Amino acid sequence: MKEAPSRAPRQRPPETEAWKIIFSAFALSGSLVLAWTLFVLFFDPAPRPARLGQHASDPVQTQTPSAKP
Repeated sequence: MKEAPSRAPRQRPPETEAWKIIFSAFALSGSLVLAWTLFVLFFDPAPRPARLGQHASDPVQTQTPSAKP
């Protein structure tokens, strides 16, 4: 006598489940990076000048106290 086919879904191998979890984690982190990049691009105010100069290649001007004789 044959057994009736079960209606419960077959169990997947653990490797398949692990890859689904890993892929989901990468997809979630990528989505967060993309969302943060778009947020900064659209909502960041106008660029501010650097504190020490307009560009990184500009020499830094420092004031040194003059030595008294």
